[in-house]
Amino acid sequence: MKREDIIKKLKTLSAASISDALKKRGSVDESIKSVKQGDFICGPAFTAKCCPGDMLTALNALDEISEGEVLVIDGGGITKFSLFGDLMAMQAKLKKVAGVVIDGSVRDVKGIRKENLPVFCRSVVTKAGNATRHGEMNVPVVCGGIIVNPGDWIVGDDDGVVVIPKDIVESTIHIAEETFKREAILREAIQQGKSISKLL
Repeated sequence: MKREDIIKKLKTLSAASISDALKKRGSVDESIKSVKQGDFICGPAFTAKCCPGDMLTALNALDEISEGEVLVIDGGGITKFSLFGDLMAMQAKLKKVAGVVIDGSVRDVKGIRKENLPVFCRSVVTKAGNATRHGEMNVPVVCGGIIVNPGDWIVGDDDGVVVIPKDIVESTIHIAEETFKREAILREAIQQGKSISKLL
């Protein structure tokens, strides 16, 4: 399946339905949420593994990432220092990056929201991280307790973020679509007055 077809199908689904299709294995830590309600993120991962409290790798990743990719930043879950801000969001938006997921903190959320770039993170802080030590890019990382390989598919919405291993993305989509169809039947039955406890 071509990338554009995968994106088109994933956009009809939700993070929750994909989590169900993956049997709950791909859901990142529940504290990683969008800085703006209603955001939806979808795309293959470009990964950046930062040194603790240092944003240099994330900065360099913005030079290397391609259009349509999701920047996944492994900040080790450290929340005292920001690894992403509004100027970085501006560059990401100009490069048509699909969004950013950070196992760590951001700042300048007003500016990030203004850029209309989907950004998911653990927390918001005022203190910027250092920019002196380079980590690694496009390597396997851990984000919210889930291993993310370059090219794995990222989907996020108001419920949270899920990671789909790239080698099972098509089968995951198929399972999630079948679940959506069954839920549509359940919704119709509930609207007709039937009890959800008896339908499940």
